[in-house]
Amino acid sequence: MDHQDELERIIRARSDVFEKHFAAGNAEALVADYYVSDAQGLLVSAPDAPAFRDRASTTALFAALFKDFSRARQVAHLVRGDGNLAYEVSNSYLTPRAGGADVEFRYVAVWRKCADTWRVETDFFATGPIV
Repeated sequence: MDHQDELERIIRARSDVFEKHFAAGNAEALVADYYVSDAQGLLVSAPDAPAFRDRASTTALFAALFKDFSRARQVAHLVRGDGNLAYEVSNSYLTPRAGGADVEFRYVAVWRKCADTWRVETDFFATGPIV
């Protein structure tokens, strides 16, 4: 397996962790397992919100999302990386608790290779598709 295939496999596995914690409604575990620490330079930007530079604000952001959405499905479109950094351009489909069609988000994530696994360092997401 070459480096690119391995990186895509790792990011898919990390997305599975994100989806598992999202479905469980566990914001603390989601942020702890998916994102780098504050000291490593965390930056998260969501639609209609300021950019956050800490896990506490990011946890609150996801806790608020869990009120409206029960499930997230991550679909990668592009993963590239070299050494200790990678980036991902993807969609996330969130299932509304009230029913109806999934809400589509697009995002760009910068991944950092940490001591234990790859984690998201920078996450910018917005509503709407990638076209």
